[in-house]
Amino acid sequence: MSEIKTKNYVYVMISTLNQMVNYIPLKHFEFEDIYNLTIAKSDYVDNSRWDENLSKILKKDGIEFNYDDETKNLKFQQDDINDIDKILDVLEANFNDNDNDKIFWNITGGQRPFILAIYQFIQEKSRSNDYICYLEGNKSKMVILQDNEVINNDSYNLEDLKISTALELMGFKINKKIEKKDDEDKKDDEDKKEFYLKFLDKYTKSKELREKLISLNKKDTDKDKTIKEIKKILPNLNKTTLDEIFSYSEKDDKQQKKIFGYILESLAGYKILEVAKDKRADINFSDYINFSEKINHLRKEERTSEKEIDEFDIALLTKNGKFMIFECKSGGMDGDVAKSTKYSTYAVSGVYGLPILITPLLGDEIKAIRKKSTLSEDYSDDYKYLHNELYKNIRQAINSAIRAGLEVWGLDDIEKNLKKYIEL
Repeated sequence: MSEIKTKNYVYVMISTLNQMVNYIPLKHFEFEDIYNLTIAKSDYVDNSRWDENLSKILKKDGIEFNYDDETKNLKFQQDDINDIDKILDVLEANFNDNDNDKIFWNITGGQRPFILAIYQFIQEKSRSNDYICYLEGNKSKMVILQDNEVINNDSYNLEDLKISTALELMGFKINKKIEKKDDEDKKDDEDKKEFYLKFLDKYTKSKELREKLISLNKKDTDKDKTIKEIKKILPNLNKTTLDEIFSYSEKDDKQQKKIFGYILESLAGYKILEVAKDKRADINFSDYINFSEKINHLRKEERTSEKEIDEFDIALLTKNGKFMIFECKSGGMDGDVAKSTKYSTYAVSGVYGLPILITPLLGDEIKAIRKKSTLSEDYSDDYKYLHNELYKNIRQAINSAIRAGLEVWGLDDIEKNLKKYIEL
């Protein structure tokens, strides 16, 4: 990050669904004061909820921003935001043009009239010391202008960014308590990562192994026999760890049905962990989130309560604020689950969020299923086996995900796709 001195600057942000973009500069720089441009009494959204969420997070970080203070939280009626002159009147009433009043304007996520009014205000008042900041989410760049010149275009990272923070900014919370790990637990994680990366290598190379694991989801499968056959295909893996995985599944029928789901999540999770490396700020496995009752910007039929819980398998938050949820499905997934996953991701992180389905198939197999679904053609000779009953639920899950707008990755897609999205 270039040398940007802001200690005697006022920070002005624009309330937005994706409050992460307002939070990031506040974690990078120190400001003299904070102002917020927000919309009041809108028929479409309730910005006060987003402002309250940001205020709570900042308070935890020791940064004072009181969204109830109307001298700092500047409210506009919905009909007023299209009137640039009215916006200019508010800016002139609150920000004088003397040399001591220096402003860091964060226009990221702001409505166009706000942005145009800010630019006009700066030009008319000849505010050459002011900064204009815009976070370029796709490229993870913090673009800062001063006196019409770009003085910063560096990447931005936050080392201590947490998934719980991303969730709380949108009124969500994690139900499951995440315990801190000691050194022994971290060593165990490294051992498990090595184990599952070797497992994944064999998995992507052996169609026989994939089909035997998929068959564990079937009621009529002889699970004891199949598990023995699977172990024979994996002679080079740590026997103790392998036995633990399958003994865990043999406790009862319910757990047996989850065995491949657990393995799939672990294969994907440890691969994501390996690929993300120093780009990840936080990663969580198998957590539950629920909506705050105060979230009411949805249409009535879409609203939810504290009792309604959305579960995600893997959540990754990068140091530049990108939030990705991975849903790992070893079998079927209905459309409602797919839609819920998509909404939760976008609600938490706006346009920077990305919901992804991880399936037991490889990338080329997913392409064959998508091609058949789109063109109503039969599978090519190389992929005739995908029409078998064994793959029925997986085919349905892929089609549900596609209809809901989720991306669908094969296990062998993770490395190249994840590198593309988090720009390693």
